Amino acid sequence: MPATTKAPKAKFVPLPDAPTPWKRVKPGGLHIFHNAITKRTRDNLWKFFHPKTGGPEGITTRTGAPEDGEFPWYQRFKRFPKTAHFNGWHSGKYLGTDGGELFAKDWPELYAAITEAIRGINNSNVDMSDVPSWGGFVPESVSSMRHKKDWGLGAHYDNAHDEGVGVVVMLSISADDTVPRRFKFDDPPRGRQFELNTPDSSLVVFGGECYDEWRHMSLHNKHQAAECISMTVRLAGVCGNGGTSGSYSTGAPAAQRVAHGRIAKKMAIAKLSAKCAKQACAAALAQAAA
Repeated sequence: MPATTKAPKAKFVPLPDAPTPWKRVKPGGLHIFHNAITKRTRDNLWKFFHPKTGGPEGITTRTGAPEDGEFPWYQRFKRFPKTAHFNGWHSGKYLGTDGGELFAKDWPELYAAITEAIRGINNSNVDMSDVPSWGGFVPESVSSMRHKKDWGLGAHYDNAHDEGVGVVVMLSISADDTVPRRFKFDDPPRGRQFELNTPDSSLVVFGGECYDEWRHMSLHNKHQAAECISMTVRLAGVCGNGGTSGSYSTGAPAAQRVAHGRIAKKMAIAKLSAKCAKQACAAALAQAAA
């Protein structure tokens, strides 16, 4: 019998971007909180990231390379060693109750700030039902990023998971909010976007639709007043730093493939619903005119 060959895997073709201008729409599953931590907690956290003098660090080179005694930021994009910014740091992963105790011991300032911010949400009357995983959220992994003037971070989807599983908690601190860092979410296939500021001590939570179907990015802005540091907090199983994504492939291209598949289904359902509604309306008008 002749050997059988597997059919080649269909090449992924991203959904086209919707025509501009796009609408300003707040994504479902996005929540913004101001003054999420106390000044004392914030100041301790700032000193954690600025151990030498408490002032700006990595100022002698364009890439922000740390000097002796400064915080150990690393280059997230190591394939560009001469130009990549020293803007990344990861806490490691701390699973469950035992992990939380170790997290608090290893990085007390960081743990105190994050748990204080999360406790504030849980003690509030904010409805978090559009973030399905919120009830089981605990801080198990922190990826920190330093955002100096005009540095930015490109648009991307986070690693794919089953719908509703992914959730991100982003705490930000900054030296000057005269012109704060700008953060953006967008949904190119449906022509939707939403921008927000991340001032000192602010907290952004996104899960549900916002995690599963929207990209996010930190905007380049040469007018940004000062350095901003963001701490992206996740469950260990959701964190993409050196980990897996369950049955899904990891990385931005794989995440886009899953997101666009979900978006395509919802766009098809919306189109069909609109068609059915139009037909029902026409039938009702015809009946009324009879």
